[in-house]
Amino acid sequence: METRRGDLLLAALVAVVLTAVVTAAGSTYDDVEPAAYLWAVGFGLLMLVRRDRPLLVLALTTVGFFSYYASGFPPIGVGVPMAAALYSAAEVGAVRAAIATGVVVLGLSTAYRLAVGQGTAFVLGYELVYHASLMAAAVALGHVVRVSRALRRRTDQVTGLLVRQGELDASARLREERLSLARELHDSLGHSLSVAGLYAQVAQEAGSDRTAGTQALALVRESVLDGLAHLRRTVAVLRSPRPDDDQAPGLADVAGLMTAPRAAGYDTTVEVADVDVPESVGTAAYRVVQEAVTNAIRHSTGNRIEVRVAVDGDGPLEVTVRDDGRTPGRLEVEPGHGLAGMRERLRTLGGTLDVTPGHSGWTVRARIPLPRPADVNTGGAS
Repeated sequence: METRRGDLLLAALVAVVLTAVVTAAGSTYDDVEPAAYLWAVGFGLLMLVRRDRPLLVLALTTVGFFSYYASGFPPIGVGVPMAAALYSAAEVGAVRAAIATGVVVLGLSTAYRLAVGQGTAFVLGYELVYHASLMAAAVALGHVVRVSRALRRRTDQVTGLLVRQGELDASARLREERLSLARELHDSLGHSLSVAGLYAQVAQEAGSDRTAGTQALALVRESVLDGLAHLRRTVAVLRSPRPDDDQAPGLADVAGLMTAPRAAGYDTTVEVADVDVPESVGTAAYRVVQEAVTNAIRHSTGNRIEVRVAVDGDGPLEVTVRDDGRTPGRLEVEPGHGLAGMRERLRTLGGTLDVTPGHSGWTVRARIPLPRPADVNTGGAS
């Protein structure tokens, strides 16, 4: 609608300007034929189809220009009747056609005026410069308008892409946060509930030994409360725009994970190297041991769990958890949220996870790369 309104305005402007020029030029004539004004209106009407047929409008304007002068009407110059058509052609990208047409029309007009005896200084000086400048300005304006529109479209496209990329980044961050919370809930609540179930079984098996049963039930209560505490901290993180300040578990807390299986009668061995590792690495190692011990408590038919966390030379941090339970006939590991969560956590640190059955029991082995001393001391500079 706005485009059509602009074309109507341009058509009216061309008709009015050319009518005024015809009137001014005809002041030296005794009488101006009405047909001259029809030509002025015709030049204006061509602007109504300039967007759909810009080259046709340029050609008809050129033919109309020469036909006007051939009819003997008052002179109206070259630049004024041709300017709108030249602008329209350049606006749609036909700059070469507009320039070529302008040069041809201006050249033929100048040659004709010189041939009929008009003053050379006037024709080649003032008139040629004036009309050439007007026609060149029309072509340049059309080209600038076209480039500006293309730049605006490109800017809108880039803005749209940036907005879309921002939405994708926000979605990825949200997904990562959800995965992180899911891992934390699974690791903490899963362990607490598994330990509570283990102690409940101990209490059930205590039979008439009320002391052992009472102690086991107390441990059940403690495990459930620990799980609820983890749940409250997770909910607090969800409700708050800023994460809580609780210190994440690390290598120093690994030994505490063996309290439950030891109380349940498992023979446990814990060997944790005294090494300084980044907090993220220590937390990942702790969660791997926690998940492996939880799986052993829930599924193992053995009575022994071994945990080893060590660093061999400049190699990665290695976390190994073994149990001596019975292994299935097929050497396959059924996928679950716990294993998926461990792999996701390790993948973010560049680590790997292997879960394999042995002659008796399962072995969980994680490898987490550590920053080299040179990278820590020099920041990786060469």
